[in-house]
Amino acid sequence: MARRRLGWLGPAIVAVGAAVAAVGVWYIVHASPRAGAVIDTLAVDDRHALVVRAELGGERAFVELREANEVRWQALVPRYGGRAGAPGIAWSPTAVSVRVVRDGYAELFALAMHDASKLGGMRLAPEHGKIVDPGVQTGPVTLTDHVRSYEVVAGPDWHQVVAIDLTSGKALWSRELGPAKVLGGGVTGGVVWIDQATGRTSFLVQTGKTFVQAGGTLPAPASSQL
Repeated sequence: MARRRLGWLGPAIVAVGAAVAAVGVWYIVHASPRAGAVIDTLAVDDRHALVVRAELGGERAFVELREANEVRWQALVPRYGGRAGAPGIAWSPTAVSVRVVRDGYAELFALAMHDASKLGGMRLAPEHGKIVDPGVQTGPVTLTDHVRSYEVVAGPDWHQVVAIDLTSGKALWSRELGPAKVLGGGVTGGVVWIDQATGRTSFLVQTGKTFVQAGGTLPAPASSQL
């Protein structure tokens, strides 16, 4: 487990140059503060779901793993970077990643799937300035195939997508998307695609290389899309 935790903190710097953010207070919640309204619910399987809830009277958020009607664990994180219909959550059998916002910057926190213990965290797009407010961001925040997450980070005049390995926590690659608004995206057959006002760009999930099918066509929208 120690080696896996280091994966969330160390290799990200080597692979993409992402600065590791101070993780701060991040814990299993027992009593106070309290969870408020549900922001989003994401089905993991037929019995389990990840639920994001607002902090009652605060700006932070709660992430819960529910089994049927029972809360298996609950964790408090900084301000949630996703929104209803555009989740900032990805998961694998061992880890849950959560997009958060601190001091105007996009960060990624990782929780162990079995008990929500801290795995690590990193700042996304550290070479850029502050991001746009998540409430006014367009398009997807986090795309996933449950092997990797593809984090779409939006600034006032820039956009970037960063691929994260959900098992090791390594940042695998990042690509600049330019100033055009991101409108949609998805993961289809080994390709992650991003729709912007200027058109669609697709990348191979493992390497981040730009992908164009024979004949110049790109994959049609399919599963895991917004």
